Amino acid sequence: MLNEDDSDRALIDAPYTVMALRHVLRGIEMTRKHVKTEAVRELLRKALAAFDRAVPGGKSARDVIEHFDEYALGIGNLQQPQVPRTKDRVPNDELSEAFIHRLEWEREGDTRRPVYVAGPYRVDFQAAEEAAFRLVCDAYEALRLDEEDAVPRGWTYEVQRGSLRG
Repeated sequence: MLNEDDSDRALIDAPYTVMALRHVLRGIEMTRKHVKTEAVRELLRKALAAFDRAVPGGKSARDVIEHFDEYALGIGNLQQPQVPRTKDRVPNDELSEAFIHRLEWEREGDTRRPVYVAGPYRVDFQAAEEAAFRLVCDAYEALRLDEEDAVPRGWTYEVQRGSLRG
Protein backbone atom coordinates (compact mmCIF):
# COMPACT_ATOMS: atom_id res chain seq x y z
CA MET A 1 0.00 0.00 0.00
CA LEU A 2 2.82 2.41 0.84
CA ASN A 3 4.79 1.47 -2.29
CA GLU A 4 3.99 3.14 -5.58
CA ASP A 5 5.38 0.14 -7.49
CA ASP A 6 2.03 -1.58 -6.98
CA SER A 7 -0.16 1.47 -7.55
CA ASP A 8 -3.05 -0.54 -9.06
CA ARG A 9 -3.38 -2.56 -5.87
CA ALA A 10 -2.93 0.58 -3.76
CA LEU A 11 -5.77 2.25 -5.64
CA ILE A 12 -8.05 -0.67 -4.80
CA ASP A 13 -6.88 -0.97 -1.17
CA ALA A 14 -6.92 2.75 -0.33
CA PRO A 15 -10.60 3.19 0.61
CA TYR A 16 -10.53 -0.02 2.65
CA THR A 17 -7.49 1.26 4.52
CA VAL A 18 -9.39 4.42 5.48
CA MET A 19 -12.27 2.24 6.67
CA ALA A 20 -9.86 0.05 8.69
CA LEU A 21 -8.45 3.14 10.40
CA ARG A 22 -11.96 4.04 11.50
CA HIS A 23 -12.44 0.53 12.92
CA VAL A 24 -9.27 0.94 14.99
CA LEU A 25 -10.69 4.17 16.40
CA ARG A 26 -14.00 2.52 17.21
CA GLY A 27 -12.21 -0.30 19.02
CA ILE A 28 -10.20 2.14 21.12
CA GLU A 29 -13.33 4.18 21.86
CA MET A 30 -15.13 1.00 22.94
CA THR A 31 -12.18 0.14 25.18
CA ARG A 32 -12.27 3.61 26.71
CA LYS A 33 -15.90 3.15 27.70
CA HIS A 34 -15.27 -0.17 29.46
CA VAL A 35 -12.09 0.35 31.46
CA LYS A 36 -12.29 0.63 35.26
CA THR A 37 -10.49 3.87 36.08
CA GLU A 38 -10.75 7.48 35.06
CA ALA A 39 -6.95 7.66 34.67
CA VAL A 40 -7.06 4.96 32.00
CA ARG A 41 -10.00 6.62 30.24
CA GLU A 42 -8.01 9.86 30.20
CA LEU A 43 -4.94 8.10 28.78
CA LEU A 44 -7.09 6.68 25.97
CA ARG A 45 -8.77 10.04 25.38
CA LYS A 46 -5.33 11.62 24.95
CA ALA A 47 -4.23 8.79 22.65
CA LEU A 48 -7.33 9.28 20.48
CA ALA A 49 -6.72 13.05 20.38
CA ALA A 50 -3.12 12.45 19.28
CA PHE A 51 -4.38 10.20 16.48
CA ASP A 52 -6.87 12.85 15.36
CA ARG A 53 -4.07 15.45 15.25
CA ALA A 54 -1.87 13.09 13.21
CA VAL A 55 -4.69 12.12 10.83
CA PRO A 56 -6.96 15.15 10.53
CA GLY A 57 -10.04 14.50 8.46
CA GLY A 58 -9.76 10.72 8.75
CA LYS A 59 -13.29 10.26 10.10
CA SER A 60 -14.74 12.60 7.49
CA ALA A 61 -12.89 10.78 4.69
CA ARG A 62 -14.36 7.52 5.98
CA ASP A 63 -17.83 9.07 5.94
CA VAL A 64 -17.40 10.10 2.29
CA ILE A 65 -16.31 6.56 1.37
CA GLU A 66 -18.92 4.71 3.41
CA HIS A 67 -21.80 6.92 2.24
CA PHE A 68 -20.56 7.13 -1.36
CA ASP A 69 -24.10 6.92 -2.68
CA GLU A 70 -25.10 10.18 -0.96
CA TYR A 71 -21.83 11.97 -1.79
CA ALA A 72 -22.09 10.94 -5.44
CA LEU A 73 -25.42 12.80 -5.56
CA GLY A 74 -24.10 15.78 -3.58
CA ILE A 75 -26.42 15.13 -0.64
CA GLY A 76 -23.94 13.90 1.96
CA ASN A 77 -23.91 15.21 5.53
CA LEU A 78 -20.66 17.10 4.95
CA GLN A 79 -21.94 18.54 1.66
CA GLN A 80 -25.22 19.95 2.93
CA PRO A 81 -24.90 20.22 6.72
CA GLN A 82 -27.47 23.02 6.82
CA VAL A 83 -30.19 20.54 5.75
CA PRO A 84 -30.51 18.11 8.67
CA ARG A 85 -32.50 15.34 6.94
CA THR A 86 -30.96 13.56 3.96
CA LYS A 87 -34.33 13.12 2.26
CA ASP A 88 -34.79 16.92 2.25
CA ARG A 89 -31.53 17.56 0.40
CA VAL A 90 -31.48 18.39 -3.31
CA PRO A 91 -28.89 16.61 -5.50
CA ASN A 92 -26.06 18.93 -6.49
CA ASP A 93 -23.56 18.11 -9.28
CA GLU A 94 -21.01 20.69 -8.08
CA LEU A 95 -20.96 19.22 -4.59
CA SER A 96 -20.72 15.76 -6.09
CA GLU A 97 -17.64 16.73 -8.11
CA ALA A 98 -16.05 18.44 -5.09
CA PHE A 99 -16.25 15.19 -3.09
CA ILE A 100 -14.78 12.71 -5.55
CA HIS A 101 -12.32 10.45 -3.78
CA ARG A 102 -9.03 9.24 -5.17
CA LEU A 103 -5.51 8.13 -4.33
CA GLU A 104 -2.70 10.59 -4.98
CA TRP A 105 1.07 10.30 -4.60
CA GLU A 106 2.65 13.37 -3.03
CA ARG A 107 6.34 14.03 -3.45
CA GLU A 108 8.45 14.36 -0.34
CA GLY A 109 12.07 14.81 -1.34
CA ASP A 110 13.05 11.83 -3.49
CA THR A 111 10.11 9.72 -2.36
CA ARG A 112 6.39 9.80 -2.94
CA ARG A 113 3.78 9.28 -0.23
CA PRO A 114 0.30 7.83 -0.79
CA VAL A 115 -2.47 10.23 0.21
CA TYR A 116 -6.14 9.37 -0.03
CA VAL A 117 -8.29 12.35 -0.94
CA ALA A 118 -12.02 12.36 -0.20
CA GLY A 119 -13.37 15.79 -1.04
CA PRO A 120 -11.50 18.32 1.10
CA TYR A 121 -10.17 15.59 3.44
CA ARG A 122 -6.72 14.08 3.00
CA VAL A 123 -5.38 10.97 4.68
CA ASP A 124 -1.60 10.59 4.48
CA PHE A 125 -1.22 6.81 4.73
CA GLN A 126 2.31 6.88 6.12
CA ALA A 127 1.28 9.27 8.89
CA ALA A 128 -1.89 7.25 9.47
CA GLU A 129 0.00 3.96 9.77
CA GLU A 130 2.36 5.46 12.32
CA ALA A 131 -0.49 7.06 14.28
CA ALA A 132 -2.58 3.86 14.28
CA PHE A 133 0.40 1.80 15.43
CA ARG A 134 1.10 4.25 18.26
CA LEU A 135 -2.61 4.27 19.20
CA VAL A 136 -2.70 0.47 19.49
CA CYS A 137 0.45 0.56 21.64
CA ASP A 138 -1.13 3.24 23.84
CA ALA A 139 -4.26 1.11 24.21
CA TYR A 140 -2.20 -1.90 25.26
CA GLU A 141 -0.46 0.21 27.90
CA ALA A 142 -3.80 1.58 29.07
CA LEU A 143 -5.19 -1.93 29.50
CA ARG A 144 -2.07 -2.95 31.44
CA LEU A 145 -2.58 0.09 33.67
CA ASP A 146 -6.25 -0.81 34.12
CA GLU A 147 -5.16 -4.28 35.26
CA GLU A 148 -2.64 -2.71 37.67
CA ASP A 149 0.30 -4.09 35.68
CA ALA A 150 1.59 -0.81 34.25
CA VAL A 151 4.59 -0.44 31.99
CA PRO A 152 6.41 2.85 31.36
CA ARG A 153 4.60 5.16 28.92
CA GLY A 154 5.92 4.59 25.39
CA TRP A 155 7.57 1.28 26.27
CA THR A 156 5.31 -0.85 24.05
CA TYR A 157 5.88 1.39 21.05
CA GLU A 158 9.65 1.31 21.46
CA VAL A 159 9.73 -2.46 21.94
CA GLN A 160 7.45 -3.12 18.97
CA ARG A 161 9.05 -0.64 16.56
CA GLY A 162 12.51 -1.79 17.63
CA SER A 163 11.61 -5.42 16.93
CA LEU A 164 10.17 -4.44 13.55
CA ARG A 165 13.31 -2.54 12.59
CA GLY A 166 15.79 -5.04 13.98
